[in-house]
Amino acid sequence: MQVHYFFKIFNNIKSSHETKYFAKMELEALFGDMEPVSNVVEICIKKPFSFFIENKIRVQDMLTLELPYGKIHGYTIKRNNIENITSLVRRLAYTKEIFVIVTHEGKKPEEIMKQVFPIGEIGKNVQFFYIESFVLFRIVTNEYYLEKSQYISKVSRNEEETDRNVETLSSHLFTNLYMIPASSTMAVGKRMIDYFTIREEPSLYLNHYMHPYKGKFHPKMVRALINYIHPQSEGVILDNFCGSGTTLVEAGYIGLDSLGVEINPLSALMCNVKTNSVFIEPAELKKTYINLLEKLRDEIQSFQLKKKGQHTLEGFVLNSKNQTGNKRVLTKTEFEARNAAKRLRGDMKENLVLLEKFILTRKIITELKEEPIRDFLLLSLSGTISDLNRRSKKEFLYAFEERLKDLYHRIYLYHKLNELLKIRRTKSFTFISDTRDMKEVKDESVDAILNSPPYSTALDYIRNDEPQLVLLDLVDSFEELERNMMGNPRVNFNKSELWQMLKEEKNNPIAKIQIAMEYVNLLVNNNREDVGLRVFKFFIDMYYSIIEMYRVLKKGAKSAIVIGNNHFKVKDAFVEIPNGKVLEALGVDIGFTVDKVIHRELQKSQAGNIQKEIVLILTKD
Repeated sequence: MQVHYFFKIFNNIKSSHETKYFAKMELEALFGDMEPVSNVVEICIKKPFSFFIENKIRVQDMLTLELPYGKIHGYTIKRNNIENITSLVRRLAYTKEIFVIVTHEGKKPEEIMKQVFPIGEIGKNVQFFYIESFVLFRIVTNEYYLEKSQYISKVSRNEEETDRNVETLSSHLFTNLYMIPASSTMAVGKRMIDYFTIREEPSLYLNHYMHPYKGKFHPKMVRALINYIHPQSEGVILDNFCGSGTTLVEAGYIGLDSLGVEINPLSALMCNVKTNSVFIEPAELKKTYINLLEKLRDEIQSFQLKKKGQHTLEGFVLNSKNQTGNKRVLTKTEFEARNAAKRLRGDMKENLVLLEKFILTRKIITELKEEPIRDFLLLSLSGTISDLNRRSKKEFLYAFEERLKDLYHRIYLYHKLNELLKIRRTKSFTFISDTRDMKEVKDESVDAILNSPPYSTALDYIRNDEPQLVLLDLVDSFEELERNMMGNPRVNFNKSELWQMLKEEKNNPIAKIQIAMEYVNLLVNNNREDVGLRVFKFFIDMYYSIIEMYRVLKKGAKSAIVIGNNHFKVKDAFVEIPNGKVLEALGVDIGFTVDKVIHRELQKSQAGNIQKEIVLILTKD
């Protein structure tokens, strides 16, 4: 028996190298060597696909629907036996549809489907076509439904609309094969199915969007890399620079456990909420947040009455006056708001009334006992603080309720969608810790690592999160956090200590890494001393981080590091610092071997210096 497979690539991939490298890498890691297909016509004209081009079936219409750009339309392979491809359906990132043709040998298609894709639902994520000798299965991957669910979040106002839109999505590719979509510029009158045809790559679907965050990972690439570095069905994926948690979320979608390490307490909260809130029962979550809003309205009203001059036993006697001009007692909330204002920069520090509402809300939330729900509500409050700090002029309670409803509906949508996708529950936890010394992670306990370190001095993560860190009471000392945060462009590092390392090789842990020292010396010797020392410190920090990565990885396991190069002006020209090559040299020195180095182009404005990323894949032999 021969079984023919064709893996059709998504039409929303941003660049051809993703099809050439990432799509092929994950397919071959999960299923074996593949042959590229430059045009689906090659498939249609060959047997056994050509048996299904007659008018009654017209497989060519399915194959040519929403074709990808670029030279490669998909990949093909033949096998001698029927195999269960459920894992492929759940895991693949760049494949939109899988076409499988088998000889039925007298069996009914439903019987064969139990061998090919036993958890599939006909008319929702699989359909089949039956002729004299063959059965053709058309199977849609989980990634398609996950990505398109972003449009359901965008337009659904309640559970009933969410239910209807999930049903529409689950049948769309099978019932709307010949649909002519509305114009992409149409603002009024768009149907749900018109959104599904938009040729863009959503990245903020479901729990990927829970809080604003700069410098986010690319989810589709993350999933493909996890599939390559750990194709096994069980295991623990570590991201020791986990940021907003993209790696951990994607690991959960494909059924793998995960660990995160993050020095920023807000990021750790974000990661834990993203990975664990999807397991909260929607009804319980809705009941809790509605009760919270009711209590909050009462507490704010009561609080405002106290501020009009009523004395209270709570608080501290300060030089504050009520409406009659007499001294009064400040509540602890007012006192805390004034202290927070002293720590904040920007316009928000002047709005004490708003700060008091934030702090009052945080106190009510932290009284809750159910940790997953409590953390979900805290992150919702953090997102509201971020919104009101950056751009929104909305009233606090309205903005908070709006965000709670949006995030609740994402949890509800996950549960509804998972009735079809059947994503299994996994374990995930993110530690607040230093990646240079991951005490919480045991030796050789991790099956794979995927991370994206800070690009030396590219982004100021602490300054971006400052209001939330202060108002949620997540950090005692900004100075200590900024000092320990790798790649922080504002950190006041110890210059004399770094100069001493440069002068005395015995004290320099990366002295023998020639490429690293070449660029450090280029900068410090050309009147860019501060930049040179920052780059030097970053390379040292990464050296200790990679040592820790080596320690916690199992033997034979892989680590993928995604990083961009930095550009600094030296004299009259920009010098590119090859971070990828430096990390490669560090990894080899520590004991890794190089598996792959992939150069990934980024779609950015002309103003952005970082136009490319390097994916460095290392193996612990």
